[in-house]
Amino acid sequence: MAAEKYFSTDVLLDILQRLPPSSRRRARLVCQHWRNVVDNRTTEMQSRAKPLFWDTCSAEAYLVSNLSEPWKATCKRMADPANYFRGGTQMVGTCNGLLCLCSNKEPGGTITVVNPATRQKLPVPPLRPKGLAVRRYVRPQWDKAYSFGYHPITGQYTVVHVPCSFDGVVYEFDRVHALTLGEAAWREVPVVIPGGAKCNLNAGIISVDGATHWFTEGGSPTIMSFDLLSERITSTRPLSAALPAGRDRYHLTEVHGRLGFAVLDGSVTTEVWILDKETWSRWYTFRRQDIPRPHFAYGEYVLTCESSSFYGHQRKATLELVSLGGTMGHVGRAKGTLVAKMKGECYRYRTFVYVKTTEPLNCFTQKPSR
Repeated sequence: MAAEKYFSTDVLLDILQRLPPSSRRRARLVCQHWRNVVDNRTTEMQSRAKPLFWDTCSAEAYLVSNLSEPWKATCKRMADPANYFRGGTQMVGTCNGLLCLCSNKEPGGTITVVNPATRQKLPVPPLRPKGLAVRRYVRPQWDKAYSFGYHPITGQYTVVHVPCSFDGVVYEFDRVHALTLGEAAWREVPVVIPGGAKCNLNAGIISVDGATHWFTEGGSPTIMSFDLLSERITSTRPLSAALPAGRDRYHLTEVHGRLGFAVLDGSVTTEVWILDKETWSRWYTFRRQDIPRPHFAYGEYVLTCESSSFYGHQRKATLELVSLGGTMGHVGRAKGTLVAKMKGECYRYRTFVYVKTTEPLNCFTQKPSR
């Protein structure tokens, strides 16, 4: 029987506010009433997700505020009180206000999870590759092989490292490695990929709704998916007609909680395909506009980029719903409203989702690995 028949909404709210943020998010899954109370009556959920721009050259983070009113949007450098951001560090991903960072100074990369709001940080046991031989003049971008995921049912955060190889490095990762925050050691998960293809690091890695996804490289690109709960690995073949030749012309993205990929057709169009109920559909086509990666969709707003500028678009106002070869999609017809003018070209920035949270990192006490 529904909880509201036993006690008032105010009592339920008082109980929910005593739970840690991660438990409140899981409580949303109980029923529609609980979802509404958490979404509408708790400060954390009322805080709209903000675009976070990460400067890959200077290791600086910038937050965009007021995206819901692009003409009022402001872009300010994110405070770094504990010196999290420093040379050689790159952003792997964000989950519920937690930032996953990777230092590329050590072989294999060194992962740290931080909460800027509480100034806490949690070092992750390093993943040390075996038999590594690195040419001295090369510093691999180890961060590109990692992803940071969250499972909405278990409330657990997991760092994932995918099978890959690096130019100039005499070593290949041939399996998935995963470490759930609080565990002491990485787990190895064998993966069988047709032809032994590794991850196409240029296409990015993204974690969506409790699973981590990456493109394989090679003749017929395939999307591999690693479920964070069952640790099963499955594969999905995108529409072959949607993917162009050339491993640098497409990348993974997330759109409204769904897995997607963007295709760059020279400088003319950018198409975005979404996996919805096991079917690929073309949702967006931006004419003569590029989109930031890996995230470009924020609620009812999307971002496009050109040169050193980022533009905000309200989907319903500036994107026209049209028929695209039997599927439904949106075609960009306006440049949008300038929301950020950065100090370098758009390609040097990666975009993430950030919501301020009080999620404590000290709750992830070290426990035995699975």
